[in-house]
Amino acid sequence: MAEAFLEEQLKRMREMSEQMSRVRNKAAELSYEMARDRELQPKDPLNEVRDLRTYHSPRPEQRKERSDDHAGRARRSTRRSSRRR
Repeated sequence: MAEAFLEEQLKRMREMSEQMSRVRNKAAELSYEMARDRELQPKDPLNEVRDLRTYHSPRPEQRKERSDDHAGRARRSTRRSSRRR
């Protein structure tokens, strides 16, 4: 009974070892391929630059409302200033 258990455990360990070897080989292949692809890409100094700013642009329907609102404020301020004169 104990021998069968140990043999089964040894068999599992061998299978896991083989599986890990395949995974390592695949990872090495992928690393090599990625490095090769990076080297083949056209060199541009701006490729290394990263823009970390965040942009919050309004949706198109909000832009229209804002422009209308801004125009209305401009008209009102013009009327007020002309009345004060």
